[in-house]
Amino acid sequence: MSTKRHPAIDRWIACGLPLRRLLAPTLALALLACARGEKDQAAAPPPAPDQGRVVATIGGEPVPYASFERYLADNAGDDTIEGEQEDTIKSRLLDQFLEERLLLRAAGGLKISVSDAEIDAYLRDIGVSEGETEAAGGEGKEAFREKVRQSLVYQKVKDETVLSKVQVTAGEVEDYFRKQPDQFRSPRAVVLRQILIDDRSLADRLRGTLASDPSRFEEQAREHSVAPDRGQARMYTEEELPVELREPLFALQQGQVSPVLEHAQRYLLFQLVRKIEAQEQNLADVKRRIQMELFQKKGEQALERFIADLKKEMEIRVNRSALPFGYSGDYRN
Repeated sequence: MSTKRHPAIDRWIACGLPLRRLLAPTLALALLACARGEKDQAAAPPPAPDQGRVVATIGGEPVPYASFERYLADNAGDDTIEGEQEDTIKSRLLDQFLEERLLLRAAGGLKISVSDAEIDAYLRDIGVSEGETEAAGGEGKEAFREKVRQSLVYQKVKDETVLSKVQVTAGEVEDYFRKQPDQFRSPRAVVLRQILIDDRSLADRLRGTLASDPSRFEEQAREHSVAPDRGQARMYTEEELPVELREPLFALQQGQVSPVLEHAQRYLLFQLVRKIEAQEQNLADVKRRIQMELFQKKGEQALERFIADLKKEMEIRVNRSALPFGYSGDYRN
């Protein structure tokens, strides 16, 4: 396989698959960001893990709790979350961790590996220097590279056993387009200039001035508007406009200035530049988008089936008594 970033990584990221199935393709960046943020702080030594504690078994093989603790440190983020929400998040991360370990074991049987050259190429591709890998993650260069290696192994397993087999046909794209026409209609829109002010009396005075001479709208906006655009024209689709503003704004004629409108305790004047009517999109315009949506859906389903098949061969069991949180995930004790 090429030492450039694997096509599966780009395809999976582009598809935007859910976190649980994404399986950390950009682990290197996440760890590096953490290291960059902490490089000027004195690092406290981590507590010694209980090496005898088992968090789960995969096909009867024990998984040490210490390895899940490291995974949590890399993936849980910095936000303080407590109670049931914390239990839910940690349960999902544990399930994700175990499925990653399951894929890692599958990689051995499939004779899938990642070379040092591939790791070097991947790190170059995402802009991580040799010096940065020395500090990344606080565990040293080799531990960091091993995490990157595992992340790339997961991607190779998915690419070679799942994504490479996912196909989206022209017929499927056409059928999807035909059955869901509402998704492929450009909404109507308006191009507007605005004046945003806090003073109702000033808004009324400006409205009187502009009613007699709409050509001064940009001038008055530059002088009085507190909006950053200072009267520059901008397009808004109907969905982007607050509900109470849609009818009066779409009722304007080109060049016309609106009455004073109130929204969020501020006062607004708009000038209509032009209207854009709703338009039907043709298949050529949306073909790529449909292909990606279908690839995402089929890829997710294929990965679910692949993992389900692996679980039949290597059952996952969680040791709930070893967990310092209330586990609510998918696996039994």
